[in-house]
This record gives sequence, C-alpha cells and structure tokens, in this order.
Amino acid sequence: MPARSLALYARWWQLEAWLRELIYVELRSLYGAAWLDRLRAASGRQTQDATYRHMSTADSENPLAYLDYSQLLPVIENHWGQFEYALLESGSWNGRQEELKRVRHRIGHIRKPHRDDLARIEQTLRDLERGAFIACAAYNKRIIPRPEKFKDAMTAGWISAEHPTARRLIRHADTQYGVSLEVGVSRRPWASWPGDLENAQGLLWHADFYSRDRGVDVRYLWNEIRGIHPLIVHMLVTNPHHVQFTYSAVDDAAGTADILGACFDALLYSLRHGSRAQGLADLDDQGFAEWKSRTDSIDYRIMSSSGWSIVSEDTLPISMFGAGGSVEIHPTW
Repeated sequence: MPARSLALYARWWQLEAWLRELIYVELRSLYGAAWLDRLRAASGRQTQDATYRHMSTADSENPLAYLDYSQLLPVIENHWGQFEYALLESGSWNGRQEELKRVRHRIGHIRKPHRDDLARIEQTLRDLERGAFIACAAYNKRIIPRPEKFKDAMTAGWISAEHPTARRLIRHADTQYGVSLEVGVSRRPWASWPGDLENAQGLLWHADFYSRDRGVDVRYLWNEIRGIHPLIVHMLVTNPHHVQFTYSAVDDAAGTADILGACFDALLYSLRHGSRAQGLADLDDQGFAEWKSRTDSIDYRIMSSSGWSIVSEDTLPISMFGAGGSVEIHPTW
C-alpha cells in the first residue's frame, strides 16, 4: 500500500471516530437513555451483523457505528447548539464538508487520493484541536453537589449517603475491600448549571471507584451489569485499580441512584482475590498493551485510555490528534 494512502486512511479514521464519540456524548447528555430515539440508524446493517455473533466487535451494539459519514452530518446540524463549541463556525464547517465528502468517497471506493487530500484532513484535525480539548476537559471537570443546595435523589443518595446501598457499602467496602468511591457531576460546555439536578440536560454524573489492593476483572464486571448497559454512558478503566461509571443526569435520578448501587455491588464481586493484582506500575509495555487491547474489545462504552479519561484543564500543552496542531493556552468555555 502506498504510504500516502495509509496515512490518509488513518487520518480519516481519527476524524470520523472522533465525531462519532462526540455525537454520542452530547446526545447522551442531552437525551439520556432516550438518545436512540433521535437517531435514524442504518438498522438493517446492524441487524445483519447481529446474526453473525461469532464476528461481533466492541461497537456492534453502537448504532452510530452503522451511520455513514453523510448520515452523521444531519445529526450534528440538527443539534448545532450542542456541537458548535467543538467544531468550527457553522459556515466554515458546512463549507468544508463538500470537500471532505469527496475525500471520503475516494477512500470508500479505494480510489487513488488527490495529492492534497491528506493535507485537507490534517488541517481539519488541527482546526478541531481546541474543541476536542474542551469537550474532554469539560467531561473531567467535576463538582461535588452540596446537599444543602441540591435535593435530587443522586445528591441525597450518594453525596449524603442516604441511599440504602450507600449506607450498606461505602464504609464496608473501604474497610473490608479497600475500595473507595467519589461521586461528582460535570457540565457540558453548551449547558448551564441548573438550580435543580433532577432531569438536568447537559450534565453527567461520574462515580469513581478506587481499589487499593485488588484489581478489577473488567469483562466480568461488564457481564455482571449487562441488564443496565443502556443506562451507562461510559465505563472508563484507566488501570485495573480505577473504574469510573458515567450516567446522564437527564435520566430519572432515583433510578440512576439505584443503578450506581448495582454497579457498586457488581464491582466488589469483580475484584480479583488472592495476591495483589497487577496495576499499571507492575506492567511492562507489552503487558499494558495486552491489557488495554482486552479491555477495549469488550464494548464501545468501555474505554481504557482516551481523551474522556485523561484530558483535564491541567494537561497542557497537548495535541489531541497529533496532526501538527496542539492546545497550549487554556481555552475558556
């Protein structure tokens, strides 16, 4: 394969994969578990793939993975208020799509690239650096709601520890299992902090579990909570000792509080018993690559290393795409 063609395909993969991730997060924060009702997915392809279970992949259940690039654009256009901060000025964004779609057609039909195709995509990636940084940094900028101000079921249940599972497990997990829990909420850049966190659009709840001694069996944990997968936005696993669950604040707060309790129970069952489980500090480069590969191959909602788990306001300077651009000065949003 010509080196330029390989580079072109790789850059396009970065662009399209990022847009799918961004669409997913913004729609989940806007609509919660009802986000699927807002998509006109290519369900025929997904249904066909479902019959070949031996060939299923991590994104087999992700409807966004079955939308062509030209089908992603109307989703963005119809929700421009949620995506404008992360993309370009609307006129510039729309004007660039005609050229990008031509590039995509050449890639899709294995035609020879134009000499400027790679430069066009890399310029687009450089232009998206700032927005991608904001999207991920906002995801990781949390507050802990004050119980005296917020009375929703998540704040009362898990910040004030009034939920039955919180009363049963928080102290017990810490003393008997070496597991601690931190619960916070983040705001998407297009949203405002509301006076009430109940059914709040644009907000995401985050539950971080830290295990001091034992590692988490990620596949076992995901299988244990298979009945509640649709209510989980992400399960981020930065290393075997840290698992984070993300939920949409739009969904019923009492139900989300119960879901968090179910995740807590399942996580304790998924801890590796016996000798101290390996953490990243104990893994060599090959061991980490194998662990990451196993983790990323389970489900599209599970991520072991991505901007959603590692980018914060403090990770500057940074290049989100490695296409010649970077973010060096903290942007405001």
